[in-house]
Amino acid sequence: MMNNQNSKTIVIKIILSMILAAFVLVTGCASTNTGPPISQNELKKLEEEIETLATEIYINDLVSVWKVGLNVLSIIPEGTFEKHAMIGALIVDNTEDIARYYKLPAEDGCVVVGVIDDYIADLAGIREGDIIKEIEGKEIKDSNHVTFKADVVSTVVVERNNARLSFDVKPEEKPYVRISLKETGKINAYAKFSGIQFTTGMVHFVEDDDELAVIMGHELAHLTARHLPKNIRMVALCGALGGLTGPLAPLTTQALYAPYSRKNEREADYLGLIYAHNAGYDVEKGAALWKRFALEIPRTRSKSFLRSHPASPERILRVKNVVELIKSGKIPMENLIPD
Repeated sequence: MMNNQNSKTIVIKIILSMILAAFVLVTGCASTNTGPPISQNELKKLEEEIETLATEIYINDLVSVWKVGLNVLSIIPEGTFEKHAMIGALIVDNTEDIARYYKLPAEDGCVVVGVIDDYIADLAGIREGDIIKEIEGKEIKDSNHVTFKADVVSTVVVERNNARLSFDVKPEEKPYVRISLKETGKINAYAKFSGIQFTTGMVHFVEDDDELAVIMGHELAHLTARHLPKNIRMVALCGALGGLTGPLAPLTTQALYAPYSRKNEREADYLGLIYAHNAGYDVEKGAALWKRFALEIPRTRSKSFLRSHPASPERILRVKNVVELIKSGKIPMENLIPD
C-alpha cells in the first residue's frame, strides 16, 4: 500500500515539474524582447520559396555535371566503358521537391530535368518538366523503369500541362558511367565502382564548365586507369606489412600507401586534362582551379609524406606543363588509355 502511494506521489511530482517547466519556458519567451511578431503565413510562404530555390539550384548543378560528364565521356576511346542506349534526357524520380518546382502533380513517375540541345530527345520535342508516363506502352513508375534499345524507335508518352503527348525517339549507344550528385557543402568528387559522384560543394567551388571538366576528366581517368582495383590490392599489401609493426601499424600502413596513391593521382591529373581538352574544354583553367584549392583549403598545400594527393602547388605546375605539351602537339590525342 505504501509503495503504491509513493509511486503516485512520484508521478504527480513529475507531472507538476513538467507543467512548471513548460510554464517557465512559455512565459520566459513571452517576456523576451524579440522585436515585431512574425506572420506565420509569411514565414510559410518564404520557407516554400527557399525550398523551391534550393531545388532549382540542385537541378542546375545536377544538369551541369551530367552534361559535362557526357561530353568528356564522348571522347573516351571505344571499348573503355560499357554502352547504354540514350536519348539525351536526364530523368529523375518525381519527388515532392521536384513536383513543387515544376508545379506537377505529386504522384509516382519520373520527370525530365535536363535535355541535350539538338540531340534525340530535344529534336523529338521532349522538354524539361515533362512527366514520363509510358515507353513503348509500358507504364513508367520511377526512373529505374526508363530503358531503351539502341537504334530501335520507341514511343515515349509524357504528361505536360495536364495533357498527354507522344514522341518517337531512336536512341543511340553511348559510353556510360553513372554520374551522381550528393547534396553537401563538402568540396569533393570521387570515382567509385558504381560510377562518379560530385558534391554540390565541388560544383559551387569550380567557376565554370571548363574547371568542372578538369575534375570530371580526373575522376574518369581513375576508372580508365583501373586505379580502384589496384588500390584495393595495394591497401591490402600495405596493411599486411604495416601489421608487422604492432602499435605503429596504422601509421606504417599510411606511410607505405601514400606514395602509391600520389602516383595514381598524378596519372589521373595527366590523363584527365587530356580527356577534358579532347572534349573541347579549356584545361589551362586547371591552374586557377588548383590555385584556389591552395588558397581556400590550406591543407591541400601540405607536402607531408602521409598525404594521399600531391600538393596544390605541384598540381598547378603540372597543369601548366601539360598545357604546353598540348600546344606543342607532343601528346597523342587518341587512344590514351593505360595498359
